[in-house]
Amino acid sequence: MNAYYLIVYGTPLLILYAYRALHITSKEWNKSTKWPARVLFLLASIIVYASTTYIAVNRDTYRENDLLMDYALVGAITLSITLVCIALFQLMADLVLLGRSIVFNTNSKRNNGKTLSRRTFLNKTALAVGGVMLGSFLWGTTKGKFGWRIIKNKLAFDNLPLSFDGLKVVQISDLHLGSFHKNFEPLKEAIELINDLKADYIVFTGDLINENPDEAKPWINILKQLKAKQGKFAVLGNHDYGWGRISEDDKIRNSKSVTQIIREMDFQVLLNEHRVLKHKGEKIALVGVENWGYSEENWFPTKGDYKKSVEGMEDVPFKILLSHDPTHWDHQILDKESVDLTLAGHTHGGQMGISIPGLGEYNMAKMFYDRSAGLYSEGKQHLYVNRGLGYLIFPGRVGMPPEITLHVLNKA
Repeated sequence: MNAYYLIVYGTPLLILYAYRALHITSKEWNKSTKWPARVLFLLASIIVYASTTYIAVNRDTYRENDLLMDYALVGAITLSITLVCIALFQLMADLVLLGRSIVFNTNSKRNNGKTLSRRTFLNKTALAVGGVMLGSFLWGTTKGKFGWRIIKNKLAFDNLPLSFDGLKVVQISDLHLGSFHKNFEPLKEAIELINDLKADYIVFTGDLINENPDEAKPWINILKQLKAKQGKFAVLGNHDYGWGRISEDDKIRNSKSVTQIIREMDFQVLLNEHRVLKHKGEKIALVGVENWGYSEENWFPTKGDYKKSVEGMEDVPFKILLSHDPTHWDHQILDKESVDLTLAGHTHGGQMGISIPGLGEYNMAKMFYDRSAGLYSEGKQHLYVNRGLGYLIFPGRVGMPPEITLHVLNKA
């Protein structure tokens, strides 16, 4: 509750402080530009703040209105992050002015001129950064969340049977179909992209829904259109059991319904089970576990059991594991089980992030997960964390496009 009041009462002050950057920067502008810009900044900020706060306070009234609920989230988060970015640079400008005033003689025209020049530069930088953040969030909540990205992950293994050399496995994860509000067209485009990859196998690593199996029923015939040469396999994610503190009976009922729906989409669902895949007399294993999560909260079930999933499995030289939550790999697979490649999802890559060439990727999920997105290798064991195809809570993706992963496995 304290955080809630901090946001409600702190945002107006944040608006005014961020406004200072525009006020100072626009002093030299002509009146026909200066005043409209200032008024627009304040008016837009106040309207977004007031309307999103009102919807949040009365969320029980508007809970069924998807458009308003999405607006409240997008508006509040976009406004807050934009204002915070502007305010941080504005604070730097004020600290520069304060520091120069203390260190140097404030009556010195030369020093004061340099100080004001630096301050004005930081004010302009604050507005520029705020503009970039605003544009990024507007793009991410409109076009970005449907900006499908195909990532090719090539791996070589000594123990991969020769007949499986060049095996193509397409991984999708975290569809969260309830978030699409029956907007079928964008996902149809993603399905076409997946089918164009001509995969040997398609695997889905969990979270078909947000909380209710009914969310997925209208999508059965659409996702049924996914094509793979040899087969399609899936496991359940934490949301496929439900969301929130629901009873064990509800979790079981939800998971059974989701399992049936996935099967109607022509996927084989692996519930702590395995399948031996055969080609030209050689074999590999595909293992799938139920959800396994490392969390102190008991919101989601931890039913994943690798040992149970491989009971009775014939001897095979190579194993692929489907496990929704990447923490499973660190806690129960790495250096403990003979799994060559684990495919996971769950993190969404935080749905917000940035990739910097040469420096790597930084995303919001890194605050909670050591292995948040992409490929991780320890010795001869590999984990790949798919960034997800859908979205949850925040209806967008900022710098973290929805992902279709093409895994190409080669004989080393």
